[in-house]
Amino acid sequence: MKHDVLIENDVEATMRDGVVLRSTVYRPNGSGRFPVLLTRTPYGRDLSVNSGYLNPATVAATGFVVIMQDVRGRFGSDGEFVPSENEGPDGYDTVQWAAELPYSTGAVGMWGRSYFAETQWRAAQEKPPALRGIAPGIAAGGNARSGGLVRGGAVEFGARLGWGHYSAGPAEIAKLSRTDPVRAEREWASWARIDQAMSEDTFLDILPVRDMAVDAPAFFASPIVESLGFPIDHPTRDLWDSASDRAVDLPSLHIGGWYDIFVNSTLDQYFGQLAHSDSGAAPAPYLIVGPWSHTNFSGLGGSVVFGSPANQAVLDSGQDLSSVHAQWYASVLGDEEPAMPRVRIFVMGENRWRTYDRFPEPARTAEFFLAPGGTLVAEAERTDGCVDYDYDPADPVPTVGGATMMPGTFAPGALEQSRVESRDDVLVFTGEALTEPLTVIGRVSATLFASSSAVDTDFVVRLCRVTADGTSITLTDGMVRARYRDSYRTPGTYTSAEPSPLVPGEVYEYAIDLWSTAVTFQPGERIRVHVTSSNHPRWDRNLNTGESAYESSEFVVAHQTVHTGERYPSRVSLSVVR
Repeated sequence: MKHDVLIENDVEATMRDGVVLRSTVYRPNGSGRFPVLLTRTPYGRDLSVNSGYLNPATVAATGFVVIMQDVRGRFGSDGEFVPSENEGPDGYDTVQWAAELPYSTGAVGMWGRSYFAETQWRAAQEKPPALRGIAPGIAAGGNARSGGLVRGGAVEFGARLGWGHYSAGPAEIAKLSRTDPVRAEREWASWARIDQAMSEDTFLDILPVRDMAVDAPAFFASPIVESLGFPIDHPTRDLWDSASDRAVDLPSLHIGGWYDIFVNSTLDQYFGQLAHSDSGAAPAPYLIVGPWSHTNFSGLGGSVVFGSPANQAVLDSGQDLSSVHAQWYASVLGDEEPAMPRVRIFVMGENRWRTYDRFPEPARTAEFFLAPGGTLVAEAERTDGCVDYDYDPADPVPTVGGATMMPGTFAPGALEQSRVESRDDVLVFTGEALTEPLTVIGRVSATLFASSSAVDTDFVVRLCRVTADGTSITLTDGMVRARYRDSYRTPGTYTSAEPSPLVPGEVYEYAIDLWSTAVTFQPGERIRVHVTSSNHPRWDRNLNTGESAYESSEFVVAHQTVHTGERYPSRVSLSVVR
């Protein structure tokens, strides 16, 4: 049954400390009670981009109350916005408020992507009695030191600056316009200056990084730029992790993208809920992962055409993500098992969705070894070899695609890599053309044996798919900052350890997490691996001196040597499924 929809603006909810938060409510226009789907956002509850992910009007028409609330201190809500700090108690209070509305059945589910996902996790950790399920999409939390804020010891530089400038900053200045218009005018001028420099790709080259805060809007200067100088064990990392570092006793639907900056967070959260389910403490989770980035669910925009099923408006069944949410929650809030696949994974190369009861276990781990001459082979060569290059921090390798969310001209996704591969400071290793399909779903890692002339440096490894016509497309990548090598002995896992400088010329072993992917390499295609020492502006540059780019502008050129062979089996490891 379809309902006419009534839209109510500025519906108020009072938090436990008296602060009033405001929502837009979409609900069936008529008598009766309906389950509630709630989201809480810092980006403006009426932002049109939300409709492509979950259209509140069409979902409300199927028999839900859809509530979109501005979090504390943002847009229509009162109070001060401090990222992450109030979302637990405010989430609890809002869930219970929603359950008690006169048109509510008392059952509440939460939905939303990115920061909206964090608000779900933090509310769920508080255990409001009315909360019956969560559906976090492209969700951060739980991996601050393995990709959320820091990757392999390097700062997630581009993502933090992009979020602070575009997503969070303008609303803070707009709010200031109501209380101090003179200061707000100055801040808008600063914002515009930075915006112009970002569009020209000059702002992100500033050294030392702390100088980015000079004449910058207040929110951008602190906490954004200031946070780029925090040590790896700064307490803000723990605050980030606390959003989803514990499983919850609730049904969960996880939505992610292979080119999303938080794809491994999404997968880790799914696996955490899966383990919780296996213990009998929660229902089995559901998972959907497409060839999407953090802001683009169309399957378009890269150098590959994935086809209509890659679009969130089509998927594999003609459903869009709005109808998937509605179908899942109709079952969950009605205490029924959803009639949909538990796991849907878009496999690139096949360009189709695969369905599973749970995330597939690898049938084997395939290892491909780096060899001199730029080859990638199935077994390490018996004789030792080496390949070298120079890394100059003044001329870093540019970020071209991948799992990113950055300002300026740096697009995410499956981008062609000739611009990167033509550089002298990028080593390229390519395998033979495959004679049969090879399907990789899950974790990818690299083991690198390397030496440097510097006391500290970075090593970046990237996995690419080379199509039959020779086009090289990025799949996934990772990096390690050499002085933090002991903190990342197991790929994807951070262990607190003191940073230690390199002895120039000495060979060290590095474990590098390349996160996860899903791809079938078809017959005639090749596997390719890049090794280099920068990916700018995704990660902050290593100056090769042991000093932070946040504090220093002094750098030296590093001479890097990658070692290969039986004694130094540098390689990539892929999770192969049938």
